[in-house]
Amino acid sequence: MNGGETLETEEMLAAIETADTIADLTALLQRFVQAHGFSGFSFMDAGSVLQSVPFFVGTSGAAWEEEYRSNRFFQFDPCVDQARRTNRPFLWSDITLPAKAGGRKSGALRTMEAARDHHFTNGVTIPYHFTDHLGRVFSSSSVFFWKSRREELVALFARPRIRHDLHLVMLYWSQRMMDVTARERAQPQRFLDEDGNPLVEVNLTDRERDVLAWAANGKTVPETAIILSVSEETVGTHMRNAMRKLGSETKTHAVVKAIYLNLINL
Repeated sequence: MNGGETLETEEMLAAIETADTIADLTALLQRFVQAHGFSGFSFMDAGSVLQSVPFFVGTSGAAWEEEYRSNRFFQFDPCVDQARRTNRPFLWSDITLPAKAGGRKSGALRTMEAARDHHFTNGVTIPYHFTDHLGRVFSSSSVFFWKSRREELVALFARPRIRHDLHLVMLYWSQRMMDVTARERAQPQRFLDEDGNPLVEVNLTDRERDVLAWAANGKTVPETAIILSVSEETVGTHMRNAMRKLGSETKTHAVVKAIYLNLINL
């Protein structure tokens, strides 16, 4: 594959698996987001607003990153605040910003106005909440930056397959980035099961693997029920059981864990 070709989702997950440095992972994700029309991305620790300089990796540009840090926008960013409170990806344009109070602009409003000054017309934020090998809960916020017309991203994000692929790739990439970063810091990360113990072996039934595999391919519960010739209730039961065994609160997170642990393939 040459540098001018784009990566399909399955190829992207395989490439993430073999990427072994922060630089490799950064270049790989930049290539993926550009293929979808984004100008760059950022990934940072969103766990605590008290952090002055959170862990950060990105390609949004030195000028924007410097302004973001120097103005302490991390403490006001409405996208980071929203990312702490949801598991679902969302658009910047979905956020309602506070109005001016007493003639003064809020920190959230100043943050988004500064983003527009850097020609970011819209963006996608993908939250990720995870637990490390010691049972500590962390949150990250990933952003894909958009510089074309705002409405174009709204239309793109309305396509279920696009939302699915962006979400799946970003969660998988985030886990790999955490593993690589933890290894460099001599703090190995591990997935935990429903009881908070490290996941060494997960015993999924064939049907649980089936519903996860079809979900990984973007199929809905009704579509999976038709494919497997079972009821929607049965599909839901298998998915809930798989999520419980994998210690996941969302279907997408369960899919990511299953792929990462080589329990299913796309």
